[in-house]
Amino acid sequence: MKTLKEALEKRNSDKKKALPSETLEYMDKVTNDLKEAGYENNPLNVGDKIPDGQLLNHRGETVSISELLGNKPAIISFYRGTWCPYCNMELAFYDELLGEISEEKIAMFAVSPEKPDVTMESIEIEKLNFKVLSDIDNKFARKLNLLFKVPEKLQTIYDGFGIDLKRSQGNEEAELPIAATYIIDKNGVITNAWVDADYTKRAEPSEVIEAYKKML
Repeated sequence: MKTLKEALEKRNSDKKKALPSETLEYMDKVTNDLKEAGYENNPLNVGDKIPDGQLLNHRGETVSISELLGNKPAIISFYRGTWCPYCNMELAFYDELLGEISEEKIAMFAVSPEKPDVTMESIEIEKLNFKVLSDIDNKFARKLNLLFKVPEKLQTIYDGFGIDLKRSQGNEEAELPIAATYIIDKNGVITNAWVDADYTKRAEPSEVIEAYKKML
C-alpha cells in the first residue's frame, strides 16, 4: 500500500493541473502567511495536558473529552471538513489501518467543525473504525490554539468550489483548525504531536498508529 504522503503528493499534482495559477498562488500565500505568523508554534504540544471540552457525536449527543478518553491512550486528529479531499484521504488511510486492529485496543477520534448532519451527508460514520465528532463553533480547537480565520478572498475561492463554511459549521465565523494529530496518554497528556499549517501535509497514519501501539 502506498503511503499517505504519496497519495497527497499525487493530489497536489492533480490540483496544479486543474486550478488557475493565480488561485494556486493565493492558496499557497495563505499557507505561507500562517507559517510566518507562527501558527504552528502556538498549539498545545508534547507535555501539555488536553483540556476538557464538549463535542457532539453523529447523533447530536453531547460527549465530553474526559469521558471519551476514559483513562486510556487515544489518537485525536483534527480535520477541516468532509469537503476537504486531503482530510478525506487521511481519514481513509486511518480507517483501513485501524480495521486491522482490535477495537478494544484502539481509540481514535476525528474532530471537525462541521455540524453532525453535514458530516452525515458525506460519511457513513457507523461503518468507520474510529469516532467522528463535531466541534461546534470550534470551541475545543480554540482551547488547543489550532484556529485561524479564513481570509475573505479564500472564502470566495471556496464558494466557487461549492464549499460553504458558514452553512457547514452553522456560524458566521469562517474559522478552521490547522492540520493536527495528537496521541494522548491515559492521563490526558500529549505524548506525540504533529501540527502543520500546510493543509496538504499530514502525519503518516502508519507512524501515528505505531507510536500509539507502544503505549498499550
